[in-house]
Amino acid sequence: MADPSINDIDETVAPPLGGADSFDLNKRLDCEHLDQMTDNWTDYQRPSFATELLRFFGNVFVDIFNAIFN
Repeated sequence: MADPSINDIDETVAPPLGGADSFDLNKRLDCEHLDQMTDNWTDYQRPSFATELLRFFGNVFVDIFNAIFN
């Protein structure tokens, strides 16, 4: 995924206090349809548990190797 160019960034400012764009804090949260109201974010670049385990023990091995031979 490429970084957006400076021209593509939408510069928004906070709405004025008490204006028509302010949030309605008295509106109740629809708990029955909460999944439809929120976005689910999945990290597709997340490594597997086995990869993290091998990285951990690899780092331990390298640290021990460096401590012995340095």
